[in-house]
Amino acid sequence: MMKVDAGQSLSPTDANSTFRIEQESTEKRSYWKDLRQSCKWIHLTHKCFDEKGNSVFSETITFRVTCTLYSDWKLAFCSSSIDFINKYPNIFLLYRTILFILTLIDLVHGIIIAHPIHEWFIYFTHLTLLITFFAVSFQFLTTSRVNFFRGDRIVPSSHVQYIHMILIVISLGTGLAICLLFWTFIYTPSMSNYYPKIVFDHGVLWILIFIDILVFTRLPIYMIDCIPIMIFACLYGLFTIIAFIFSFNFSNNRTGYVYQAFDLHHSPLRVIMQILLFIFLLPVGIVFILWNIFRVRRSIDVKVTNTRRISNGNLIV
Repeated sequence: MMKVDAGQSLSPTDANSTFRIEQESTEKRSYWKDLRQSCKWIHLTHKCFDEKGNSVFSETITFRVTCTLYSDWKLAFCSSSIDFINKYPNIFLLYRTILFILTLIDLVHGIIIAHPIHEWFIYFTHLTLLITFFAVSFQFLTTSRVNFFRGDRIVPSSHVQYIHMILIVISLGTGLAICLLFWTFIYTPSMSNYYPKIVFDHGVLWILIFIDILVFTRLPIYMIDCIPIMIFACLYGLFTIIAFIFSFNFSNNRTGYVYQAFDLHHSPLRVIMQILLFIFLLPVGIVFILWNIFRVRRSIDVKVTNTRRISNGNLIV
């Protein structure tokens, strides 16, 4: 099983891998400089480790470093900034197993009770739930791989890692946006018949995956991470326009729209403005909230074992 030792500190170069594992916790920078640095394109394009499991030449803002890939990959996904949690490595697998089972049950149950069932996929909330399921599945499989897989090629391919990271970013950002919009503008007391599921889909599930990424990983969130969320929102906005142009018919006497707020038949200029805000402004605002939360995590002074140490043939993380 994965071992954790909080006895030694990582060197500055170890902490500045592709993921910036410790998010430069030892470097004190001004808030606005941090914000500007967070908008660098490199933070979006460098989200994976070399699949060879040896080393990679990863470029940061000011310098280039060489890091141990297997070690850093394991640190990124299966260790915490909270020293106490690292003393109980089985908690990572236990938490993600429970989260995976809950998400799978919620996904299958939601599809089964949908009427008509083929319209389940037209809702932005449901598409976000599907992406969240894939993100949670990757988290579960990653932890299982760390705990049970033995071999030289434990590090997944760069494409798999990149997909994993993008799914996490979209799940966190879009999930938070849906929670805020639903409870602010959409929820009505008439929905009380499905209240437990509504609360889980529009709050509890996002909180659970948020805890996973914030507490049980060292993955940072950068402002540039709003780009994948914008692309996802843009694709849904395009679907909304296509549905209007071709007058798609949906249940509950809806023609050309899924959500009333995006009904282009009435006040098209206002709806277009809402769609543009939904695609461009909302993702930036949501990621700004997440970036500030994850930035606070940098203040946690945690000591983790230097990942280049080997004990009894097993890597200690």
